[in-house]
Amino acid sequence: MGVWTLESVLQKSSLHDTSELFGNHYIVNFRLRYTPSTFGSYVETPKLYWFETIIMKEHHKTPRSWWKFETNMYTHNPLSKTLEVWAKRYILAYNHAAGIPNSGKGYVRLMDNKGVPVPRAGLTAANTDAEKAQAVRNYIKSNGCVLFIEVDDIPSINIPRGAEHKERLLIFNCGVEGGGPRTQAIQYLDVDSARPKTAWTRRFDLSWTMTNLDTTGFTQVQPPALVSNPRQPLFAAGECW
Repeated sequence: MGVWTLESVLQKSSLHDTSELFGNHYIVNFRLRYTPSTFGSYVETPKLYWFETIIMKEHHKTPRSWWKFETNMYTHNPLSKTLEVWAKRYILAYNHAAGIPNSGKGYVRLMDNKGVPVPRAGLTAANTDAEKAQAVRNYIKSNGCVLFIEVDDIPSINIPRGAEHKERLLIFNCGVEGGGPRTQAIQYLDVDSARPKTAWTRRFDLSWTMTNLDTTGFTQVQPPALVSNPRQPLFAAGECW
């Protein structure tokens, strides 16, 4: 059977500001290599491991409250607009080879085992997403590959309204299931409607420089269902774990 190896995980961040959101882009690039075998069936790529710990303090609530939630966000909601690039990896790899841009976030690039982009002519002709995914699998099974998958997360907080004052710490631990290199990053936001935007705090570090918030004087509550409830994935043709 063939073997997938996660060769590297590279991370970077940039600011994200809109009229509604205050936060960052967190961009993680995965480089995976497939070494084929003469015998045996194709082996699927390992699942994405996108583990987040979320700690939220809400100063404006009565009583002042805080909550914590942590999970592998990919198994929690694999078809989120952020993480669906992984579920669509074979389709997007084919589309890129055919010169079709991704309309969503992130990207996928299929390279040969020397790191040269695989052209559309190197893949079986396909029309449907299911055919595209199978054409990419067939190429990888026979030839091996280097597969780049980039995830573009945009962790942000809504611009505070009324008397809202929130602090939030996100702790990221990202890689693939089964081992290999992982990222470590944190984002800390403190937004307060009573202060000008220039006085808010926005911090993004590509290491675990913070691991907790001081919740003294705050009452712990359950995280909102919108955050904690998992989503049952309904994969379309060509999509998969």
